[in-house]
Amino acid sequence: MRRYEYTFLHTAATLLLLSWVSLMPVAQADALQTFIIKESHQAQAITAEGSVEAVQQSAIAPQVSGSIAILTVKAGDYVKAGQLLARIDTRIANQQVISNQAQVAAANAQLSAARQEYERKRRLHEKQYISQAALERAESDYKTAEAQTKAQLAQTNAANVQTGLHTINAPYAGLVAEVMVELGDMAMPGKPLLVIYDSKALRVVVNVPQSQLAQIKQNAGIQVSIPAAIESERSLTGTQVTILPTADAVSNMVKVRITLPENLTSLRPGMFARAMLPTENAGAQGQLSVPASAVVKRSELTAVYVVNSKGLPQLRQVRLGRKQGHNIEVLAGLQAGEKIALDPIAAVNFK
Repeated sequence: MRRYEYTFLHTAATLLLLSWVSLMPVAQADALQTFIIKESHQAQAITAEGSVEAVQQSAIAPQVSGSIAILTVKAGDYVKAGQLLARIDTRIANQQVISNQAQVAAANAQLSAARQEYERKRRLHEKQYISQAALERAESDYKTAEAQTKAQLAQTNAANVQTGLHTINAPYAGLVAEVMVELGDMAMPGKPLLVIYDSKALRVVVNVPQSQLAQIKQNAGIQVSIPAAIESERSLTGTQVTILPTADAVSNMVKVRITLPENLTSLRPGMFARAMLPTENAGAQGQLSVPASAVVKRSELTAVYVVNSKGLPQLRQVRLGRKQGHNIEVLAGLQAGEKIALDPIAAVNFK
């Protein structure tokens, strides 16, 4: 009796499940959206990522030490060439200049006395009133005083130059990127006070594997994408390409500099950038690509649903390359002219 009840219940459940499946919507042939694989002969390129940097950027550091007495700029300020940026306290330097000037005056007085003494003894020697040795001693004293005066003048001039080094001016027109000190901080020789860069001349620096350098076209226009820029400056064409002559020993990457058009308003050093570097064999080989939405990824399987001659979708493994916008490059698994399903879920339910 129990076995009969079990068989009855199992049969009823099966019938219920079949009736529920029959009520499910089934994708029709005319509802399955497809995409025909076409071979593209667009120029091949190496995609490289990097960042924006200024062609001219300087960390401004003083050559003398002292307290910062004047600080006229802040980060984000535009400065003109020669504009005052900061001034270091000059009181000690000024006292040194005054001291040196006094020493120069004393040296000049000694030089004048030594010259007069030499001239007097020279006349006495002409009249043979003094010996040759006495004249030579007077001449030696005069030359010594003259040398000491010149040395003192040189020291004074150096002190004047030292005083001028307390004033920090902009070496060129540009934008203040960073200010690392505050008013009253102690400035030290070689320790940067601020960083400025020329905002009118920018470039992109990307890292390229050294194995791909020989493929890059030197004289071809390079498309550069900068997502963070304003819409009119997100896609640019490089005006000049420079491949640096050294490679990183750890990553085996080589830096490639791409000069950008001048007077860009929204770009800043450090922004992310992507460059498409045309290769020498551009256009020699066709390229296949599929919409990214058509790709199925299950664990280690990457596949698409290929629609056969009977109109039925079949899952096929593919090997993909780099992503280009909404499409993905296909390296293996598909041929031009084949048809794939755009919606993998609809392909699974297709009957």
